Amino acid sequence: MTVPTTGAHQMDRRRFLTATLGAAGALALGACTDADQRAAPGATTGRPRLRIGAPQDFGFPSPFSYLAGPGYTRMSYLYDTLLWKDSSGELLPWLARTYQGSDDGLTYTFELREASWSDGRPVTADDVAFTFEYFAAQTISPLVLAQPRYVAAVEATGERSVRFTLDTPAVTFPEAVAGAIPIVPRHVWSSIDDPGAAQDPEVLVGSGPYRVESYQAGTGAYLFTAREDYFLGPPFVERLEIRGVGNELNALLGGEIDGGLSTVTGVQPVALRPFRADPSFGIIEDTGGFAIPLYFNLARGGALADVRFRQACALAIDRSELVDRLLGGNGIPGNPGYLAPNHPFHVDVEQYPFDPAAANRLLDEAGYVRPGGGGPRQGPDGAPLRFGVSVLNTIPAVVELVVGSLVAVGVELVPQLLSLPALLGARSRGDYEMTVNFDGGVGGDPDSMRATYSSTVGGTFSAGGYADPELDELATRQLVTQDEAERRQLIGRMQGIVARDVPLLPLYYPTLYFAFDERVFDQWYFTPGSAGASGPFPYNKQALITGRQTGVDIRAVNESE
Repeated sequence: MTVPTTGAHQMDRRRFLTATLGAAGALALGACTDADQRAAPGATTGRPRLRIGAPQDFGFPSPFSYLAGPGYTRMSYLYDTLLWKDSSGELLPWLARTYQGSDDGLTYTFELREASWSDGRPVTADDVAFTFEYFAAQTISPLVLAQPRYVAAVEATGERSVRFTLDTPAVTFPEAVAGAIPIVPRHVWSSIDDPGAAQDPEVLVGSGPYRVESYQAGTGAYLFTAREDYFLGPPFVERLEIRGVGNELNALLGGEIDGGLSTVTGVQPVALRPFRADPSFGIIEDTGGFAIPLYFNLARGGALADVRFRQACALAIDRSELVDRLLGGNGIPGNPGYLAPNHPFHVDVEQYPFDPAAANRLLDEAGYVRPGGGGPRQGPDGAPLRFGVSVLNTIPAVVELVVGSLVAVGVELVPQLLSLPALLGARSRGDYEMTVNFDGGVGGDPDSMRATYSSTVGGTFSAGGYADPELDELATRQLVTQDEAERRQLIGRMQGIVARDVPLLPLYYPTLYFAFDERVFDQWYFTPGSAGASGPFPYNKQALITGRQTGVDIRAVNESE
């Protein structure tokens, strides 16, 4: 099938959205009610039918249009990768049946399973080779997180065998590329010149375990139904509905959904009490996989580019107080070395303990003087220490505390509340002075430090304008270092450098909680280091497909775990 991008056969975005509103209503009429769902989930086949919450829309679920980590998760239900993680954190053979790397780390060969696209056509090695050629030929939004790296060439060496040649022996290739890049069908995408603009539902032809029945832009509502012909077998979870809700935990308590995540910025213990008191609910948690950092845009120059100013800001902010006041202790204070204290590659670095007096002395020594009539300090050039700080509109409390901490040492911040797309867009353009953002990659492979700090990489979540030659060299070396002990030393030195320079300051690592109705589905988990490019979210399709937390064998409906 060739999907047209223009002409009478194309359904445009507005028509699709109108149609899916009706489709969602029709599907709801044929499904069980919310009350029935809790009492007898999966009444049609005995397989679970799940409803989970989402705070907003994360984009059209194609490999070229989704928005950030949550959008990647939704897309992953439709498209497969060669490898995939389960709860053990180990990479499983997925669309690939087997794979092998060469001794020099420059060549990987994969043998594919017998699988089909959702339109019935077979998945071939040519589709895999096409996927990487197509990605390389496009200009794709930086909010599409899974994009190929390190790949010099991909060759189909048989109908179901493919060979990758890398341009550098990256130790992260299996996870960051083979385990993250969604394979797409040549017969759909080869005729599409602008993949990001292709939002006709006909393009959503994947090898994944589900089909999308409806998607409502703006509300964050998606409906996925299982493919009975999936190559691993009919998925254990028959139907997955994602509902746009303002507060997921409240919606779960009210019976609107079957599982909900606390906000990514954290939650107070009181919000969890109803779930801890009711045995029909389960709770899982993850700490250190998500960070809330304060970014400085060094490219703007002035005080932002002055390491003494940034160090003073670190001394002026009580990060332990943020955890106590915002989270009631449900989190860890931020580490200037980026990786959370519970990360296996973490090393001890300079912490800048809360000391406003030391912050004031450092600013005085750097020539930032307090004017006699009050107001923010002024630099040697007379410019006031007044900066805009952009922040996600759902987390103003974080900024309120940061603003109060910095004004006490003569630094004035002017908050600007932005939606998630606007905030990420401003970050990717470098259109900010300071920002309180989020980072869902901090808990995975420590190569995330290269992506964040190396001046040779850049990107939406990079430390704006920061460049240090020694760090760049260390970042490149650790990427190709096969010996784990040596790699640990390199990553440790990187942590010391960024703690010294403070191009960004992790404020805290919130503990994420996912609460769920155990009577509907109880195999949820936070994937160690995330699955694909999804970030630390508990929506791994492996559990939905298999009904288990590990492996690829699908659990029988009446089989206990």
